[in-house]
Amino acid sequence: MRREDRKPAKRVFPLLQNLDLDNVTFSQVQSVGNPISIEDMNEQEMLDLIVVNLARLCVSGEWTGLLEAGGGAYSQTPVISDSSYDTYDISCAAPWGVISKDTDGVDDEPCFYPFIAPKTGTLAAITIGVTSAAASTNLLQLGLYNADSDTGVPTTLIAQCDIDLESTGSIRQTSFTGTPSVTRNQLYWMGYCRSQAVAATIRTSKQIYCPGPGPTNSVEDIKSHLELQTSDRTLPSTVDETDLQTTNSETPVMLLEW
Repeated sequence: MRREDRKPAKRVFPLLQNLDLDNVTFSQVQSVGNPISIEDMNEQEMLDLIVVNLARLCVSGEWTGLLEAGGGAYSQTPVISDSSYDTYDISCAAPWGVISKDTDGVDDEPCFYPFIAPKTGTLAAITIGVTSAAASTNLLQLGLYNADSDTGVPTTLIAQCDIDLESTGSIRQTSFTGTPSVTRNQLYWMGYCRSQAVAATIRTSKQIYCPGPGPTNSVEDIKSHLELQTSDRTLPSTVDETDLQTTNSETPVMLLEW
């Protein structure tokens, strides 16, 4: 911009002039800039605001407002309101899922699989597929967990349900302990483990080809979800992040219903 085209900065610098760059916060910059409309008469004020914020980022190393101000969170495919189309398979949903199906047993260790909620509301049911029933009483424990806003790891249990593994077919559970409410496009985790060390086989989604942390030279070792190490056959009310490790076991096919 030519010097003669510059317009007086009426608000940006005067409102922030008594603050040090290492102390000014994004919320302060945001409050100054919020009333500015995108018009030519405010062009200089917006340029000044950008300069102040970039200087703040360079000094503090804090990037709030620059990274979050773009496209925002991942936008999940919606669930249609029609009752014929109100279920959603989180085990093969974007951005982590695949469509390759298999069968597998249920782990003793609680495992956690991430998903982006496709709809706001309270879950009406969860359905899984049992291909080989247990010979004695055995339950698949499913728990809906919040995700930490900073790290993304599972944190607190929102609601839980138990699914009987003594019969085969599509097993639908509508009874929950707690209220399984979710918000569209937010990150959640579904935890799962068996209640007893007896055999049962369920329908699963293969996750070994999904993106995730792990060696790049062996697709079998790529990790797609998380596993607790010291909480066998019990879903915790609060997840101990230090007890988690990545794993590549297969994920139950879990149909969420609204």
